[in-house]
Amino acid sequence: MKLSDLLNELEEEETQPVKEEASPNFKMLFFRYYSKWYWFALGLFICLGIAGAYCYFATPQYWISSKLLLKDEKKGADFRDAATITDLLGYGSSSSVENGAEMLKAQNLMIKVFEELNISNAFYIPNGWRRWKEIYGSEVPISIVIREKNEFIDPELLEESKITFYLKNDEEFYILSPSGELQTIKFGQTIKNHFGTFSIVKNPAYRPVPNFTLENVPIVIAFYDPVGAGKYFSEKLNVDIVNKLASVVELSMLDEHPIKGKEILSKLIEVYNKEAEVEKNVAARNTIKFIDAQLVGLSSELDSIEKQAESYKLRNSITDVSAEAELYLSSTTINREKLSEFSIQIEVLESIEEYLTKQGNDYEMVPSTLSIQDPTLSALIAQFNQLQRERERMLRTTQPNNPIVLNINQQLTSLRGSIVENLRNIKNGLVISRDNLSATDNQFRSRAAQAPTIERELLDIGRQQGIKQQHYLLLVQKREEAVLSLAASSVNNSKVIEPPTPTDLPVNPNKKLIYAFGLIMGLAFPFGLIYLKDAWQEKIQLKTDVEKLTSTKILGEISRNKDANGMIAISKGKRTMIAEQFRFIRSNLAFTTYNKSNKVIMVTSGMSGEGKTFFSLNLAISLGLVDKKVAVLEFDLRRPAMLSSLGINVPVGLSEYLEDEQYQLDDIIHPLAMAQNVSVLGCGKIPENPAELMSGERLIRLLKELSQRFDYVIIDTAPIGLVSDSFILNEFVDVTIFMLRYNYSTKAQVKTVEDIRKHKKFKMPLIVLNDADGEMIYGYGGTYGKKYYQAK
Repeated sequence: MKLSDLLNELEEEETQPVKEEASPNFKMLFFRYYSKWYWFALGLFICLGIAGAYCYFATPQYWISSKLLLKDEKKGADFRDAATITDLLGYGSSSSVENGAEMLKAQNLMIKVFEELNISNAFYIPNGWRRWKEIYGSEVPISIVIREKNEFIDPELLEESKITFYLKNDEEFYILSPSGELQTIKFGQTIKNHFGTFSIVKNPAYRPVPNFTLENVPIVIAFYDPVGAGKYFSEKLNVDIVNKLASVVELSMLDEHPIKGKEILSKLIEVYNKEAEVEKNVAARNTIKFIDAQLVGLSSELDSIEKQAESYKLRNSITDVSAEAELYLSSTTINREKLSEFSIQIEVLESIEEYLTKQGNDYEMVPSTLSIQDPTLSALIAQFNQLQRERERMLRTTQPNNPIVLNINQQLTSLRGSIVENLRNIKNGLVISRDNLSATDNQFRSRAAQAPTIERELLDIGRQQGIKQQHYLLLVQKREEAVLSLAASSVNNSKVIEPPTPTDLPVNPNKKLIYAFGLIMGLAFPFGLIYLKDAWQEKIQLKTDVEKLTSTKILGEISRNKDANGMIAISKGKRTMIAEQFRFIRSNLAFTTYNKSNKVIMVTSGMSGEGKTFFSLNLAISLGLVDKKVAVLEFDLRRPAMLSSLGINVPVGLSEYLEDEQYQLDDIIHPLAMAQNVSVLGCGKIPENPAELMSGERLIRLLKELSQRFDYVIIDTAPIGLVSDSFILNEFVDVTIFMLRYNYSTKAQVKTVEDIRKHKKFKMPLIVLNDADGEMIYGYGGTYGKKYYQAK
């Protein structure tokens, strides 16, 4: 490619719009964040310190779990004999794994667990600095004997009831209350606080804890109400159905002490089985109770009839049935059997009706209808008993005024009325049938009137005895069935697959996870702060910040001048990084302005302090090193700083030359002794009207003569963002160099440069970036670049 073609492409690039997005330079981003390593070090120190403190102070907790196989009729999980259950289905209650899981989570079960375990206290011993460890069971050297517990205890008062135990001797101990009061008390002496009345005695089952001696070691005793503790542990308990196709549930919980958690889960399973057994046997027990009450009356009646028959036979000397009665018996056998059956059924119905209408039995199970074969009555009684069981189950977890319980009560009242009405209808039908049968029987009796009166009366006594005997046998049979149902249902409602087992080591706190989280947060938090800081940062920090905002060519970058000797950063034979950067800029300037006039170069900036004077002077020296004659003009007529920084004092400068015709150009040109081929033109005195002074013909003559006598004229002018001097000089210059300083110049200044380029307000605008870190130059911190240059 020809050089002219390359230059044409560069000119086309100048007219291109600013690229809004650029591919990120990950290496640059790495060093950008790496330079803030102390932020990350501080973040890691704080976050890991917090993680360590949390792991230290957090109470270790063990995971206790158990697996149960629950009875579920839908899934075939039943622990009783199938044939027996088939015969006794009328005395059971339906069950499912879902219902069992909900019952296990019920608060009332956990409350009963704490009441049966008699857990009302927790004991803690020191376990390091400001840490406490719970001890339980045989680990506790003392026992709390509750004499009387307050019925209602405020949780805040329970917290105030905490006491600290110190052993004094074998007979006495100290008690320190939360208020700081210290008391000396004997073992077994009565103590009172907000919890109630209690005493402290020695634990006979005490087994010393390793590395723990009772002397001079405090034991903190905490009190809590079993009801509140039951509710708290109920919330901690997890009940999970392991598989939808199986009736297995897993019970699990976290607790500070593994043995305590194990005992709580074991007792919970035991209490659950007891409650389930009570619920499913309610109907059978009520039936047995009802039959026992009926048998007492029947036994008395049978005894009376048997005695009557015995007396009658003795009084009438009866030993055998006469031949005349055989004909009557053969013709009335069927009627007697039906009459007996009707009588039994009527008595049963009257007994059930009396049971239902009796006060106090509103919420009791209705006994089985025994020999009454009526589908409607059986269905109503079955529905009534099912609602009774549902009501009993709801009352275990809810209050009687619960809307669901009230609704069940209404349904029970309605069903009770329907059952009574059905009983009366059936009884009326049986009475009519019995009366008809009695009339038929009377006809037979009238036909057998010739039979001896004695035989007839004996038959009547026998008939009554038979009725009572059949009724008695029926009730005995039904009672035995109910007893068998109880025996069959005595099997637990659940089977333990895996007994409650705690983990060997605490699972909480998970130190690895906490430290990993602390490590991540220790890195993420500083990263986020730096990112937010950069996102809100208005000052340019990287070269890409400038490239995103403007398409103006960047002539080069200058690293931070760490030489405290002065303004001169480049000289003959000097190969420091900053010296080579100026040489690089010199080459770029020549290449950029190839085949163009570049005699007059104006160096400006957006604000003071961006390094334009430093750049102007060192650029001039670098051009002088290649045998170019360079004149540097201190044209910042408001705040001149170049000559004063070089330690040069001249009587006459640019302001005198522009203001007074008597001064010639040679009067203000001063060769720079510390650099070859470089001359400086100082500002002189600070004029009152700099802008008007630069508008005269003397300025044009000055720049024209300098262009003839020097190869390059570098004008160090005032910032464009503050005054208009640069715009006045713009028509005389060939190249305009804008100085931008990292972490100093703002993005608004870059946008101003872009506006100047886009609207061509200055000739050939270029940018030089000043005060770059070493990592931002040539590969962002490559070791080769650091070793290649001279140190100074």
